[in-house]
Amino acid sequence: MAAFPVALVVGFLAGFLGAIPPGPLGVTCLRKSLQGERRDAYRVAFGGATVDALICGLIGFGLAWILEKVVTNPWVRGALALFLVAYGAKLLFVDARRDAEKIDPGSSRLQFTPRPAEVQKGRFRFPVLTGLLQGAANPVLFVNWTLFISFLVGHRLFVPTAAGAGGFALGVGLGVFVWFAVLIELVDRWRSRSGAWVSRSTRVAGALLVVFGLYFTWRSFNVP
Repeated sequence: MAAFPVALVVGFLAGFLGAIPPGPLGVTCLRKSLQGERRDAYRVAFGGATVDALICGLIGFGLAWILEKVVTNPWVRGALALFLVAYGAKLLFVDARRDAEKIDPGSSRLQFTPRPAEVQKGRFRFPVLTGLLQGAANPVLFVNWTLFISFLVGHRLFVPTAAGAGGFALGVGLGVFVWFAVLIELVDRWRSRSGAWVSRSTRVAGALLVVFGLYFTWRSFNVP
């Protein structure tokens, strides 16, 4: 059983540090935190962490071939990347306008004051699914974890047993989630002093997600 705690710690560090570079999940968590949707931000983080944990678990248990046929298919990767583009476009052209009307009802083309229930209506209400899809949209995620686990095995930092694979996958999921939790809490505390940036966060997040989506789409069909 000694393999489990060691793999858990190694996986936690790998997940925590690996989640730091900016990406679609970070953008979405930041936006939701700035908009006061803290619980949804945590749900998005949970969905993204689940993807990393699932991939590492399958690789660790020697079942990577199940994922390989799916994640290496350019049409699957392209479809997931286009989801980012579509989600970013929705933020830019639908949610940003709704946020502007919430702050300044006079900016509404229909010239009416929306009730809180109407403001929230139409938002994508499945944040865990959003996290899952955005996490899976990264075309190099599977390759990166495969190479990293191979490196750990080669240096005897990871033992490919049931306990080692389970501990590592759980640790990675926890590490990824904890990083986003730290990010969410920091932004939530800073939100009250962010001023006008809050009202612009939806457009910025939408633009970044479109950029990420277009880049991932290009990689899906041009980089083997």
